[in-house]
Amino acid sequence: MAVMDGSGQDEAQDRAQDKAKGETMREGPLPDQGEPLKPSRKPTMGRRFLKGAMWTATALVGVPLLVAGGLMAAMMVGPVNISPLLRLALPVKIVGGGKGQPARGRLDIGHASLRWTGLRDGFGSPVLLELRDVTILDSTGKVADRIDAGAIALDAFPLFHGSLSVTDFRVTGAHIALRRDAQGDVDLDLPGASSGGKGGFPDIDVRHLRRLTLAGTHVVLVDDHDHRTWTVDPLDAALTPVVVKHRHGLVGSVTVGAASEDAGAPVTAHLVAQGAVTPEGTLRWHIALDPLTPSGFASFAPGLAAVRVPVGLAGDITMTSAGRAWYMLPSDALVNVTLGTGEIDAAGSTLYPAEGDAVLHMTFGKQTAAGWPAHLDLQALSVQLRAPPAPAGSVTAAPPETVVPASVPVVQKGAAKKTKAKKTIASKSRARDTVREAPPPKVVEPLSPPLLTANGAVDWGNIENAGLMNGGVNLAMTPVPFTELGKYWPALAAKGARRWVGRNITAGTVRNTQVHLKIGPDDTGGSSTVTGISGGLDGEGMDIHWLRPIAPLHDVDAHLDATSLSTLTLSFKNGWQPATRTVKSVGMTGSGRLTALPGGMIISGLDQKDQTGTIMVGLAGDLRDHVALLSEPRLHVLSRHPLPFTNPRGYAVVRFTLTLPLVAKVSTDDMTLDGHAHMTHVSLEHVAMGRGVSDGTLDTDVTMHGMKLVGKGAFSHIPADVRGDILFDQASKGQVIDHIVTNLHLTPDNLVAAGIPVADYMTGRGEMKADYAAIKEADDRLALDLDLLNASVHIPLWNKVPGRAATVHADLLLDGSNIVAATDIRAKGPDLNITGEAHLPTGQSPELVIPAFQIGRSTGSALLTMPTRPAKPVSVKVRAKTLDLSPLVEGAPDRPAPPAKGATLHVPEAASGRIQGPPGRPWLIDVTADQLYYRHDRTLGGVKAFIDHNGVRVDRMKVSITEPTAAQAEILPLGDSRRMTVNVPDFGALLSRLAVTDMVVGGHAQFEGRFDDTKATAPFRGHLKLSPFTIQHAPGALLVARSLSIYGWLNSKDTSRFEVTRFEMPVTFADGVMHIHDGRAGNGALGATLEGPVNLDKGTLDLSGTIVPAFAINAIPGEIPALGKLLSPEKGGGLLAVKFSLDGKIDKPDFSVSPLTILLPGVLRNLF
Repeated sequence: MAVMDGSGQDEAQDRAQDKAKGETMREGPLPDQGEPLKPSRKPTMGRRFLKGAMWTATALVGVPLLVAGGLMAAMMVGPVNISPLLRLALPVKIVGGGKGQPARGRLDIGHASLRWTGLRDGFGSPVLLELRDVTILDSTGKVADRIDAGAIALDAFPLFHGSLSVTDFRVTGAHIALRRDAQGDVDLDLPGASSGGKGGFPDIDVRHLRRLTLAGTHVVLVDDHDHRTWTVDPLDAALTPVVVKHRHGLVGSVTVGAASEDAGAPVTAHLVAQGAVTPEGTLRWHIALDPLTPSGFASFAPGLAAVRVPVGLAGDITMTSAGRAWYMLPSDALVNVTLGTGEIDAAGSTLYPAEGDAVLHMTFGKQTAAGWPAHLDLQALSVQLRAPPAPAGSVTAAPPETVVPASVPVVQKGAAKKTKAKKTIASKSRARDTVREAPPPKVVEPLSPPLLTANGAVDWGNIENAGLMNGGVNLAMTPVPFTELGKYWPALAAKGARRWVGRNITAGTVRNTQVHLKIGPDDTGGSSTVTGISGGLDGEGMDIHWLRPIAPLHDVDAHLDATSLSTLTLSFKNGWQPATRTVKSVGMTGSGRLTALPGGMIISGLDQKDQTGTIMVGLAGDLRDHVALLSEPRLHVLSRHPLPFTNPRGYAVVRFTLTLPLVAKVSTDDMTLDGHAHMTHVSLEHVAMGRGVSDGTLDTDVTMHGMKLVGKGAFSHIPADVRGDILFDQASKGQVIDHIVTNLHLTPDNLVAAGIPVADYMTGRGEMKADYAAIKEADDRLALDLDLLNASVHIPLWNKVPGRAATVHADLLLDGSNIVAATDIRAKGPDLNITGEAHLPTGQSPELVIPAFQIGRSTGSALLTMPTRPAKPVSVKVRAKTLDLSPLVEGAPDRPAPPAKGATLHVPEAASGRIQGPPGRPWLIDVTADQLYYRHDRTLGGVKAFIDHNGVRVDRMKVSITEPTAAQAEILPLGDSRRMTVNVPDFGALLSRLAVTDMVVGGHAQFEGRFDDTKATAPFRGHLKLSPFTIQHAPGALLVARSLSIYGWLNSKDTSRFEVTRFEMPVTFADGVMHIHDGRAGNGALGATLEGPVNLDKGTLDLSGTIVPAFAINAIPGEIPALGKLLSPEKGGGLLAVKFSLDGKIDKPDFSVSPLTILLPGVLRNLF
């Protein structure tokens, strides 16, 4: 604390005046007596006239001089009472009133005295004015303020200029009333309106003050700004200027007390300061401020309203004379600050300290022309917070507790490895279908409110610019539950991050909070701000809602790093994510959990109004739980685009980054998602055509706009790889929203495993590509391409070897799972060229149109109609110029013949009827071929075939040929049966062209029979009849047998030919067995009979018959009435005949003859 500057009088002049004046004032009252004045000599006059004139002049001039000299002499001896003189001018106006109004304040003095020792000590000696009973009267004459006693020492020389310069000021017993208006101006508390002008006193100069003494001062301040009344009492001061090394300072003591009361809330302050010169030549002041509540002084400094907590301080300030100024400057300050219980508003929130203390140490450097440097050490700051009070009317909440879920082991020091092992086992068990219900959580001791501590240092290049500084502060906080963190986190400090943390971290504990703040110049360079931040905190056992309303991550451990003023980085590990399996495609209900992998969160934009959060999450576990999680509607991933499969199985590791603004309401458009999933051991059902994928590996990249995928697996046992793009955005009409390309690697083994029996028809390897595109508001497209370059194909109608190109292609249009069109159907390869398309008109039967095909030697066109209703028949129409069916009859010419097997014959099920299972699909087959190859070198011409199959059996059929001979076969329904007729006018020619035999010439074959449809097996009964035909190149035995009779010998025209004049064979068929009943054949020279069963299913026969020589004569006894059966027991037999049998396998029957039976006539043959 220093004396004011001299304002125009330099220090050298002050010292010269002090030396000239000597000691100007001493403690206590001035001496009552001074040195007596010496009488002047009287002049001697010679003349009387001159004497009278002299006396007259002396009277006119000398009397005033004598009075003035006497007054000066009296003041040197003691104080002179000037009260009578002052009463002539008192009371004097000091505060004017409004226009036309009396003065608001007038000064009145009860007693006043003057004292001056200028004649003795020099004319520069001060004039001492002593006053008693000084009062200030208001406009009504009442006493408003008073001073019991006071003394003012004034420099003499300024008085000659009409100004006042105080060198000593003493006041005792002052009672002053002041008022502070709403604008903050302070004036005497006097009634009436102010005139706005000054009083009648001249300006007072206090620059030469040598002593200031206040005692018994009582001040009352009425504050109209906040309607408080302040009382300042005591206000005592005893200050004496000192000079140390030509620098001025003050020593002494000051005591100030203040009190105010507003609505029952008292505000008090008490300050004591004492200063003295130390032996080291420094000035040291000790200041003690009793605890006060700064908010009580908010009317003077509005910013103090935020501090509603008792603050006290005690400190020592050391001042030296090392500065450039004429007064002493501080060099060191050590202050101890204490806090009591109260409230502090900071950045939009209220903190509730219970107690606190701080130690501040400030040092000052040498003052130079460049500035005055300073350094502040915050050596220790400690604030113990208390829990905020419960809102009015609410139930007081229990202290927050730290909860440890039983599913997570409590980690003890030294047990990290054991805990890690337990978590590994737990993570594997979480992949099971059923998750056990966790036991109740364990509750530990509640945490007390946090303790805040701080230390740091700040430097000023020039303390006169206090707002510009550099330094840093370290902050720390003891553990606190995350649920309580919002109570201690200022609402306006990164409010978006605070809001997000408070709303979305609902469990856990904050530990190891350490933050360093760097302070430096702002962008303007005119003031300072926080320019950097570092440090962080740890979080344990947290529950993090990374995107509500999705279930949160549980039991997460995290570390937060403050990397900059705009960014916070949160890294976390451990924990687990629950998943609710409510999606139908998952295939089961219940809950599951995913193991949380190391992840993190970046909160950016802390220096802006709103912050942005970037969340990095890694999850590992059961694929079903991943699908359930990604199907959450809030993610808008699979909820808007369901996956086209069911019952997913496998293991997946998913990592994704979610960026969103940390505001109260977040829309999907505000979020960005960037995720990657790696799936192994994948098993999916109903992926396509009702078939699934097994043992798959899949990688996907997902954003809010779409998904990319690539993977491989076994599609219905067929190895396949897949890649695709799926669009999540709103698409315009005609835009591709899904694009999936699948490549299937075909081999005979995996095709057979898939249920496609191609082992006998294919070797090597084929490749199929399925290119699928889903289109907005349009039919989806599926392009199929089959590449058989490396495959060998052997099917009855076509074959190829490896190395020769062969491809199949088709473009399909899909409406969901329904094919609405197929275009550009083509198959190309060696001797293969097929083109076609499918028509699927609405409300009509779909059609496959093949306008041209070439398969080997076959050329033509075809039409396949497939009605949507199962009851309607499938129609196949073939119009062929050439139709090569020889491979179906002979097999492929370049394939080895299969090993011989026992032959079996079957009447086609299509004819007899299906007797097991439900009815099949009806068929209509219409084939026309100009030329039909039934062997590689044999053909039929003019082939027409129409077959109507009703799903159980052929209901109608009509087949005809024109070459090599006309032939017809027909089946027509007839009541409860079907009639079958076969008509071959030239049976011999047909057998010859069919390469059956060329021995038969001529003969008109007629076969007629019926299927009995009243029975499930539809048994058949028919009769084959041939008109006379000739067997050319007949076997010699046959010719010998014919010539045994004279009739045969005489009638034979050609000895190498055998004529058959009759051939009849009645047959029946039922249950796979054909019976021949009384079959007869022969001519007049030789006859034969045949009967017995032929088991077509087993390929066996058991036939017997007779050979009748001289048939024309030998058969006569059999025609005798009553005796015919005895003489010729076989129908069409004779009296004498040779028995034979034909049995065994059809393809290798055993033929035996009993020649002796010719000696046993008639019925006797059957006895042996």
